Amino acid sequence: MTVPSDIDDDEEDAPLLSELRPAHIRSPSSSTLPFYQTRSRRIITLIIFAIIFIMAFGGCLMAVPSIRLYEDIICHHFYNGLEGEEHIGFEEGIEEGLCKRDEVQEQMNILFAGLQFLGALPSLITAVPYGLLADRIGRRPVLVLSMIGIFLANLWSLAVMWFWRHIPVRMLWLTPVFLLIGGGETVGSMLFYAIGSDVTPQAKRANVFLIGGGMPLFAEIVAPSLAAVLMARSPWIPLIMGLSGFLVGPCLLIFVPETLHLRPRQTESATLTPDTASERSVSTSDETDQQSFFTTITKQASNSLKEAYGSLSVLHSLPILLLLIPFLMQPLIAQSVALSIRYVSNRFHWKLRQASFLLSLRAFINFALLLALLPGLSWYLIKRLHFSPTEKDLFLVRFSVIVLVLGALLIGISPTIVGTIIGMIIFTLGTGTSALTRSLITSLVDQEHVGRLYAAIGLVETCGSLAAGPMLAGLYTLGLQLQGPWVGLPFLAVAVICSVGGVGIWGFGCLNRKFPRERVPSREEEEEDETTLLVLPDLVEGGVISVV
Repeated sequence: MTVPSDIDDDEEDAPLLSELRPAHIRSPSSSTLPFYQTRSRRIITLIIFAIIFIMAFGGCLMAVPSIRLYEDIICHHFYNGLEGEEHIGFEEGIEEGLCKRDEVQEQMNILFAGLQFLGALPSLITAVPYGLLADRIGRRPVLVLSMIGIFLANLWSLAVMWFWRHIPVRMLWLTPVFLLIGGGETVGSMLFYAIGSDVTPQAKRANVFLIGGGMPLFAEIVAPSLAAVLMARSPWIPLIMGLSGFLVGPCLLIFVPETLHLRPRQTESATLTPDTASERSVSTSDETDQQSFFTTITKQASNSLKEAYGSLSVLHSLPILLLLIPFLMQPLIAQSVALSIRYVSNRFHWKLRQASFLLSLRAFINFALLLALLPGLSWYLIKRLHFSPTEKDLFLVRFSVIVLVLGALLIGISPTIVGTIIGMIIFTLGTGTSALTRSLITSLVDQEHVGRLYAAIGLVETCGSLAAGPMLAGLYTLGLQLQGPWVGLPFLAVAVICSVGGVGIWGFGCLNRKFPRERVPSREEEEEDETTLLVLPDLVEGGVISVV
């Protein structure tokens, strides 16, 4: 997510979310800032990193305890409906092992499939309006709104758990309604990147994005293990701690000034100055200032539809079509990780808190993959084996797809927990597929068509997101009904779909057998190429596993 070096200063200082910056808003002077807010870009960056880590940490703390409590609620309703010796009343405790019955797990599948489908809708609906609003009134108020929506969504989730005798468990499906307030994690992530872009010089922007994107991974290394320890006493302890984390974020944001009109100095100074360009009108400002905000939203939505239609023009290229296929499997990969915890708990009779340690293991491997293994392989292939950048990306993405298929197969067919854990480790080694494929497909189009290409990628991933949850849940339910080794059916399906993605990648390679021999990149270009790979950990499904 680096910024091209040929962008001029005016374009570099333009807002990240939109080009529609109203000219009548004037830059804040130093005297207008409260005493507790700083213009130091280093302090602002550290605060943003802290907010990302704390909120990701809170989400990771709540993930597995939430699954356990929902399982317990469904389990109580199931046994309360039975008669005879198997009847267990609401007031009686139920051992977790009794909740692994197929009937209970099937209801769990329905619950989470509906939640995953509905959870994808708020960001689709609100991303454009909130992006425009952030460029009109500033980043901070919209980011606070996003944090409030996330907090309320998690608070509603806890309310359903606490009042489970009176609130039907499927009322959890109302959780995404609260994410309409602020747009949820998608808009929040977009605004964090926008603030980072506002306060960071172009030369250091990639490193800031790298560290910021690595915060959720670091949180996922620590939080699930801590949650497992706390769950031994009560699952409510990590839940309350995690919810508290969603309150700390907005509190820390108090110390961050509005960055919409602040830009880093062109010198080595680490302070920020008002952006005088913000007082000038952009090319469309005269027209924009006379329009209402809702008219602007309508116009922007219309433009987005036109851009989506225009993105179809890049599909005339067969190599691009082939490389779009792997993006269908990315949402499936992400959601299979969340399913794997319930799968291990059910098939091998592990408690959920024990299975949560596997999330920490996976996050650690993912962290090492993104920060060491892939950059090291990239350097070796280019420097020692003299691969061109395209050859290097193709080799790495082929390797990633192979390990994805092997890992998913091993998870699905292994009759032992050791084999399943090995399969999960192998599967994690393929999580760089998305970033590598994106790098490869971007090299096929001119700079002026990159926006259309990414719109097409986003459309493919959205379709995959809407289908992945219900499909995996349906296959898992079918596997539970067939019993035996068929319980791993969803992971066998993941292996098949990853194989289909591999067909697209190998098909692209067959069409481009004779790559033009490119010059070996300079040291600076190598560093830029490797950094570009690293700034996408949040896109390589290394983020928080959450039920919200």
